[in-house]
Parts: sequence; C-alpha cells; structure tokens
Amino acid sequence: MGTPKLRLTPLSRIMREPVTIGAEEQATKARKLMRDTMARVIVVVDDRGKLLGWLKRTSILSISSTKSEALVKDIMEDPPFSLSDNSTVGDAFKLMRKYDEWYGVVVGPTREVLGIVGMEDIVRLGLEEAREKLENAKVSDYMTRSVVYVKPDDFISSIWRLMQSLGYAGLPVVNERGRLVGIITQYDLIKKGYTRIELESESGPRPGARVRDAMTHSVVHVYPWTPLSEVAELIVERGFGRIPVVDGPRTRALIGVIDREDVARAVLELA
Repeated sequence: MGTPKLRLTPLSRIMREPVTIGAEEQATKARKLMRDTMARVIVVVDDRGKLLGWLKRTSILSISSTKSEALVKDIMEDPPFSLSDNSTVGDAFKLMRKYDEWYGVVVGPTREVLGIVGMEDIVRLGLEEAREKLENAKVSDYMTRSVVYVKPDDFISSIWRLMQSLGYAGLPVVNERGRLVGIITQYDLIKKGYTRIELESESGPRPGARVRDAMTHSVVHVYPWTPLSEVAELIVERGFGRIPVVDGPRTRALIGVIDREDVARAVLELA
C-alpha cells in the first residue's frame, strides 16, 4: 500500500496566520487576547517577527491574578519543535504526535514566523480532499473508548491537576448514572477568570469552585455510528477540540471521546 497522498501536501497549503504577541507585553494582555480570539496558542515574536516562544492555555492559567505584573517572557515556553514551509502535512503530524502537541509553528530560514499549523488544519484538508471517505468512516472506528471524566461536584482545583497530569484540554462531565451532562475545558476556566487554580482551597470556610460552576452544560455529542465527516465539520466550523461519544439519544451514557488527533489520523490513513 502506498503512502496516502495527503501526507505529502506541503504545509504552505494549510498553514494559517498565528495570533502573536511581544515578549515584553503584560501577561494579562495575553490572557485577554486568548479569551477574545479563542486561540489555543499565542506565538511570541520579537520586533522582527522572529520566533521567541509560545503561550498555551496552561501558561495563561498560571498567572496569579488579573493585576499580575508578570510579562509574557516570564510565562512563555519554548516550542519543542518547529516546521518549515517545505515540510509536509505528514511531517507535521508525526512531530505533533511525538511531542504530544496539537500545533506547530512554521518558520523561515532565520526563524521568522511564517504561520502555524494545527490538527484541525489537517482535518480541514481532509474535508476538502477526502470528504467521501470520511463520510464512509464511523466514529466507532477511531474514537477513544477509555474515557477520563469528572463529576459536577468535583473541585476545579482537582480537575485542573488531572488536566495537567494527563495533558488534556477538556474533560466530559457525567452525573451519578453515567449520563453526559456537560464538558469542562481550559477555555471555560479562562473565560470564567480562574487564576492559579492549584492554589485554590478544597476545604475551609470558603472552599474552591466546583466543576458545575464553570462547565458548559449544553454539550455537543456524537454517537458511535456518526459519520466521521460530521465530526470533522464540528471541529473545523465550531472549533471543538474533543467531542464526547454517547451510546444513544435517550440514555446519553458516555462511552468514548473523539478528538482532533483521532480525526486527523483518520484523514491521513484514508486519503
């Protein structure tokens, strides 16, 4: 079997302009920028547009308060890899999986930032070039069945530690009967203004916030028989990173999760 052709697509075909910020800017400005743009990654550049680092949602959530004096350079991270515009989609996917990242920054010969590529861009390419094959594939073929979930009464601080330890950007929320009742994501926490979550108390006269205080209650879900093309459209058009899978419309028992990496992998295997 030959290499699927979409793996050989140059990144210049799918890369986008990133959200950027300077290293000397206030970290609180970066928080507002991330909240307003819904960007998952902000690229940090110098005055010549060269790559210095990046900010992820975990970086933003580490800021101590809305009045923090921290600068972007104090909380930015070094991307574990970079890409060139001559790299292929297959190269990008391989590196993103290797380093457990959903994004890669595309740079020129002198580290000038040319663009950014995410798993969702690979999914978009799949919709453009291989929609029929995605329509014939089902969620059950690619979903993750071993699901980590949380309960509405769990403390925000405990689920934040869980997100950090597992590297998850969001977790489904189920009730005592295992029925899906919501989802909680890093963006929900940023939108609600939570800061230094690991320092919040889970006991005492003013215990910390709970999942029910921040979660999204109206959660989009899919079924094992849902065509993969529908999931791809939700990822591309609505910006979802992960979508819970339930057993049926009446019971809505959580049985899995399908995310951008799962669908990107399907695109590169099928097309």
